[in-house]
Amino acid sequence: MKNDTTKKIQLGVVGTGFVVPKFIDGAIRSGYFSLKAITSRKASRGEEFKKENGYPDDIKVFNTVEEMMAGSDVDVVYIATPNSIHIQQTLSCLGQKKALIVEKPIASNAKEVRQMVEAARENNVLLMEGMKVLFCPNFQILAENISRVGKIHQCFATYSKRSSRYDSYLQGENPNTFNLSLSNGSIMDLGTYCVYPFVSLFGKPQSIKAAGSLLASGVDGGGVAILEYPDFPVTIQHSKVANTYNKTEIIGEKGTLAINFISFISDIEFIHLDGTVEKLGVPQDKNPLLYISEHYGKLYTDGAKESPVNTFQLSIEVMEVLDEIRSQTGVKFPADD
Repeated sequence: MKNDTTKKIQLGVVGTGFVVPKFIDGAIRSGYFSLKAITSRKASRGEEFKKENGYPDDIKVFNTVEEMMAGSDVDVVYIATPNSIHIQQTLSCLGQKKALIVEKPIASNAKEVRQMVEAARENNVLLMEGMKVLFCPNFQILAENISRVGKIHQCFATYSKRSSRYDSYLQGENPNTFNLSLSNGSIMDLGTYCVYPFVSLFGKPQSIKAAGSLLASGVDGGGVAILEYPDFPVTIQHSKVANTYNKTEIIGEKGTLAINFISFISDIEFIHLDGTVEKLGVPQDKNPLLYISEHYGKLYTDGAKESPVNTFQLSIEVMEVLDEIRSQTGVKFPADD
């Protein structure tokens, strides 16, 4: 627990999906935040969400972001709604000087991210994309140990998980996760977890090659991408319609770093050339959103306007990579027009 003796940051959340209770848990346990308001498109769903999770009765429920800002004194807003509406909700909050954490991916495309960054700077307000892996202790351990592999020859990153909504899609429905109008699909939902750490570690790639399998709804069910750096490629495999059980690897002349679950790095091993395995990872909290909350809470308390870890430039560069992957695989969102 952190910051227990100071005034709590009043938190408002937008959305009632599965990630929101996890974020609230991390925010409260960080010691920085106190839940103040919940916004849901349907107030009845907001009330159900409050009851299901045992939140206090005095937590206010609103239908829109605008109503929440007018009807409560929230300091920070956490947005976890469909990707396509992040831009409108974010700009609305920034215009009212509300600090923000926006669930990944922060927007539909790089153009929207630039708009968000410009608005954050104009209003002198803290804005950050909620990419959890960057704040997990094991990510720092990974960064500190990359030099041990020597000259890097290739990297392989994978995140493929069959969506619980895929059966509904196969039965003719169009759930959010496969909905083109909501700026969804495999590269946006899971592939971004593979892109983000490597752009953070190595910078934006010099070129990209990508291919994907498109669903009838227009989004990608899965795909591959090669991020080409001057001395090595990073090959990314992602899917929302199938599972894979491979590890992410950074492969060098002196050994290999093997990473379990790139989305939060549950464990890391350094595999020596003779096959000897050295454990590097440390135990992490079961809820990695705790680490985002701790980082953001300190930034807000210190009066910072941008994260030094998840910078504006990093969010823009990652989205530029995602834009190029979508362009090559034929995924075009209504938001791109």
